[in-house]
Amino acid sequence: MTVPNSIDLTKITRFLLVVLILTSFCCSSPKSEYKEWAEQELASGVIHDSLVFNLKLGQTKKEFFETCWKLNKKGIIKQGPNNKFVEYKLPLKNNQNLKDAVNMLFYGIFDNGNLMTGMNFQFYHTAWSLWNKDLQSDQLVHSVKDSLTKWYPGNDFRAITLPKDTVESLIKIDGNRRIIIKPLDDPRIVKARIDDLRHYRE
Repeated sequence: MTVPNSIDLTKITRFLLVVLILTSFCCSSPKSEYKEWAEQELASGVIHDSLVFNLKLGQTKKEFFETCWKLNKKGIIKQGPNNKFVEYKLPLKNNQNLKDAVNMLFYGIFDNGNLMTGMNFQFYHTAWSLWNKDLQSDQLVHSVKDSLTKWYPGNDFRAITLPKDTVESLIKIDGNRRIIIKPLDDPRIVKARIDDLRHYRE
């Protein structure tokens, strides 16, 4: 006797197998452009440790302060605002005047062992004013990008959204060195940072 509405176990098994394969395929997310790039550059074995003023990744906090103290004594840099940064006035180019002058603030990023694993930067026009459109951060960011590309040659910047972010940053990776120009959140300041990817994971 045949049972009405009987279940064909073979068909159900096949159906579940197909669903499992499709679910596995849909849920497996390929590596992001950023992760692939970072892993590829790290795997190259190329090491860049230069920062600014002969400061280097891997130096101690004490060495950072000693270098800054010597530069301050020579009048090259000075204490930045709120004692959170060191301030340096970027030299003007031949075709620039005083209104184009840009200040660069910088300070080391240190791990728990007081070793420098990166550096924070801020850039802004010395003559910045809210009403002068040419001196706003959305204009300055192009010059900052060009300067960082010149100071730290290698790959170009890419507009990429980092795994934990929701907006794009400008990112440049060369070997172990990652440079980020952060999304603009201030009409005056362009923020950037350098990280040693050997000590930094998303």
